[in-house]
Amino acid sequence: MSFLARRRTKKRLATLLTRSIFLTIAVLSLVVVLQNYQVNRQVVSQEVARSKLQTQSLVQQILNFRLEALEIQQDSYSRNGSLVDAFIAKDTNRLARFFNGIDQATPELAPDFRFITEQSQIVWDDANYQFYGLSMGQLSHISQDMTTGGSWHLSQTPSLLGTRYLMVRRVPIVNMASGEVLGYLHIAVVLNNNFSLMSAVLRGSNADQVLLAVGSEVIASSTKDIDLSHIEWLEESAVDFTVSQYMVSKTDLTISDVPTFLSIYTIQDNKPIVIMVRSHYMWVAVAVVLLFLIAVYGRLWLGKRVSKELVKLMKYTESSVETKGMTRFLGSHIEEFDQIGSSFELSFQRFHEQEKQFADLFNFSLSPMTLWNAQGQLLRSNPAAERSFLVNNESENGDYHLLIEKLGPHIRLCAKGAALKGINISIRDKTYRWNLSPIFIDKGVNNVLAQGQDVTSFVEAEVQSLAARREAEETAKARSEFLAKMSHELRTPLNGILGVSQLLKGKLSDTQDVEHLDVLCNSGEHLLAVLNDILDFSKIEQGKFQIQSVDFRLVELVSAVEKIYTPLCEEKGISFEVFTNLSDETFAHSDQVRLNQILFNLVSNAIKFTHRGSVTVSIMCRKQPTGYYLNVGVEDTGIGIEQERITYIFEPFVQAESTTTREYGGSGLGLAIVHSLVEMLNGEIEIESTIGRGTHLQLSIPIELVESAEQVETNTLVEPASLFARPLNVLLVEDNHTNAFIAKAFCEKYGMDVIWVQDGYNAIEKLKQQNDIDLILMDNQLPNLGGIETTKIIRNDMMLDTPIFACTADGMQDTKRAFLNAGADYVIIKPIKELALNQALIHYKESHLSKNKDF
Repeated sequence: MSFLARRRTKKRLATLLTRSIFLTIAVLSLVVVLQNYQVNRQVVSQEVARSKLQTQSLVQQILNFRLEALEIQQDSYSRNGSLVDAFIAKDTNRLARFFNGIDQATPELAPDFRFITEQSQIVWDDANYQFYGLSMGQLSHISQDMTTGGSWHLSQTPSLLGTRYLMVRRVPIVNMASGEVLGYLHIAVVLNNNFSLMSAVLRGSNADQVLLAVGSEVIASSTKDIDLSHIEWLEESAVDFTVSQYMVSKTDLTISDVPTFLSIYTIQDNKPIVIMVRSHYMWVAVAVVLLFLIAVYGRLWLGKRVSKELVKLMKYTESSVETKGMTRFLGSHIEEFDQIGSSFELSFQRFHEQEKQFADLFNFSLSPMTLWNAQGQLLRSNPAAERSFLVNNESENGDYHLLIEKLGPHIRLCAKGAALKGINISIRDKTYRWNLSPIFIDKGVNNVLAQGQDVTSFVEAEVQSLAARREAEETAKARSEFLAKMSHELRTPLNGILGVSQLLKGKLSDTQDVEHLDVLCNSGEHLLAVLNDILDFSKIEQGKFQIQSVDFRLVELVSAVEKIYTPLCEEKGISFEVFTNLSDETFAHSDQVRLNQILFNLVSNAIKFTHRGSVTVSIMCRKQPTGYYLNVGVEDTGIGIEQERITYIFEPFVQAESTTTREYGGSGLGLAIVHSLVEMLNGEIEIESTIGRGTHLQLSIPIELVESAEQVETNTLVEPASLFARPLNVLLVEDNHTNAFIAKAFCEKYGMDVIWVQDGYNAIEKLKQQNDIDLILMDNQLPNLGGIETTKIIRNDMMLDTPIFACTADGMQDTKRAFLNAGADYVIIKPIKELALNQALIHYKESHLSKNKDF
């Protein structure tokens, strides 16, 4: 292309730019003018509408005020003693003098005429009605048409002077001494030519003229200067203020909140608004002319000055691009173009530097980098890629054919515009992770840059990690199943030990035998506590341990600790003190069972490791800025803990010394469970201890106080012989002979007739044969058909509603939930204790037998 042709191109570009600026200024000017016109018109219209609305409201208020004043006056003198006496005496002269005196005192509130009726007959009038062309018969007709009440009655009455529009109101004349209604006082206001009413509205509405109309007929006005024969122009002016020299506001009147056919027109001079609008139009025209002149001048200036500088700037950019080197910009007389040229110069310099940096990065990168075209063909490789893929291979291109084969499809997908990350490609015994980035040129993908990384070791580590994770999950699942199985297997014989012990306890009389039995019971209880600790800790580890908050008295925590541990300390010969600031009226919403579990663990530990001295427990409720906190302190004078062991004291299966377990027993889980429970309750726990001097534990747990709580006595035992009025038929489903013996012996103490079957199939057959079963005691792990499945069949297939109480040695929450979902009514945890069974049977009586008169 010749220099002349390039010059013509630049001139056309400059011309296009100046024309675009001219058109932009013209369009913006037109938009501003039109917007200004529209905004001003809307402002004027809104202001006129607001003024009309205020005028309408004011006119209605003025009319209401005048009518209310007449009502108040009429109500006040209708019960006047002088009026009543004159009416009783039928003294018309006294009546006339009475009303004349009222009118002279308040002439502005005098109605147009009055009359009094008695039993629908007019007994007195002030004769003013004749002035308006009305007759006595018309007054009688108006009185008969009126309804009861004190509302205004709007009447249209023919007269000698034409149709008259009246507002009439009547009130009873009451003898206040006897309460008798003697007659009715009527007052009337004639609307035709009512100049006083129009003057009052004119004074209060700030209008120039006021008209009262019925439809298109004007019946009263405040002026005679306006043609009132036709008011169509008033209706037009009320809709659009720009069609007339007047601004008219129409108010449709309501009397006693009832719409009427009356309308009041307020007329104001519209000249100021018309002058303002015309002035606005004139200034808009001036602004349009000025903007047009400015736009023309701007175009001429741009055409002469800007195009020259644009040509210079374009020549510089073309020379810089064609030479691909650094050239210096010579500057411009226009400051903005000079800045643009300097920016281009700086941009070209940075682009050159970035191009060099990219080349260095590509060539000296330690990671393999390759450049591909959009068709998946390899264009260029950096030295790192050549070292990685040009290995000892007989082929000239080494392993590049494998790379192109495996990475090619991803390259073609990336060429469609999507960046791809983390693509693993295996080349022989190595794995490379590639990130693919499309390179956009001229709104399209020209090349694809691929950057790889040798992740062979990471992939192997990830495979090993996944295998270890699966193994850990399988181990956790196996441990959970083992604990559930062991829970059942351990609780089943333990149920027999504790059950037989409790049965024998009430039958032995020899002191030595009772002591031996106590040792057996204590050993069983200790074994049960260790088992419960292991199960609780397992639930905490699996995240199945849940906090269940209820309302209870906080002082119950104190009484429970005192009643349980005071006798133990007295037996051991150590002092036991409990300090608290809790009262009987302090109620809290929290998990009472877990709080008791925390206290019992801490206090029992303190007593176990204290041989002399004292154990002191402090249970306080303190208010802090963030709420109420339950602060518990347990201090003993026991054996103490070494400082280096305190850090591990809350770990599971850890005790202070290796010999502690052999000497004192226990699972080593107590403090670990306490620590987990405190964390679940959002609390904190601290410990201080000195060898030989004792230990001091402090914990703080946030607690929610409530005003009151309903306390249900659930621990009150009822004597077995007096619980039921008749023997109950109980179906016991239990496969273990020992457990069946224990359960049957407990039930027989309540006078129950027990039918024992050993599996679910036999239980279903027995229920089909015998329909007088009152209660079903269902074990969980049964041969042939389990307890949960049997419960589902009884509820869903047999459609029986016989109460089912589940008896399971599996203490897991999932097992309890599964039983209840299957249709069980209650769950008893083995080993069965006499107190737990007593509470269960009390629940059975209250829930299932309360409506039966036999019980």
